[in-house]
Amino acid sequence: MRYVSQNISWHGVAAVAAWVLVFCGPLDARQCLSPSPTLQKGEDPYGPIASRELTPSEHEQLVRLFKSLAGDWAGAAASFFCASAWNPDDVEHRRETIKARVQVDRGGNLQMAAELYSERERSSHQKHLRFYLNPNQLRLNNDNGTGDVELIEVADTRIAFLYRRMLPGAGGSSIRQEYFFTLEKDADGFRIEEMLFVQGKLSSGYTWQFK
Repeated sequence: MRYVSQNISWHGVAAVAAWVLVFCGPLDARQCLSPSPTLQKGEDPYGPIASRELTPSEHEQLVRLFKSLAGDWAGAAASFFCASAWNPDDVEHRRETIKARVQVDRGGNLQMAAELYSERERSSHQKHLRFYLNPNQLRLNNDNGTGDVELIEVADTRIAFLYRRMLPGAGGSSIRQEYFFTLEKDADGFRIEEMLFVQGKLSSGYTWQFK
């Protein structure tokens, strides 16, 4: 549900509240603790990513895609968290409504400010998402090497990529995180999905569906 108004109100997303209750995205088909796509291909999920520059045509595709998303949106969000390190059936699910404002500058760099609201908990929280396309490389949230991603697919209506992070663990150990991100536009809106794999196993994920 897209709005051209510059003032987003929760009254505007009330119509999707019922939809959230029955919203079922690709997340529901995933099993907690399942191996990452990298592991399934027999590759190392802990190694450095293969970041690269965009080709001229890929750059043009992403600029067009991002600019087509500019505006105010509302929709539904679904997320899950794997609560157990050994039981794949121990999963926590969350359903929320979401509203977002997408802004795109002249260079095609995208900034999204989203607010998610849980009717059940009567609470809201904010999320921010930034894509950078300069100098000629797609980066997420940070316009430097820490924002580098490994491209999986670049198309007129879709981008997919992975990125990795390492966090300090107990006793000098490290926690390896691998994220798989997809943004896809269709005739009615667009969808964002991200999956997090920790130590090579599915740990959490979310889908934002804007109509």
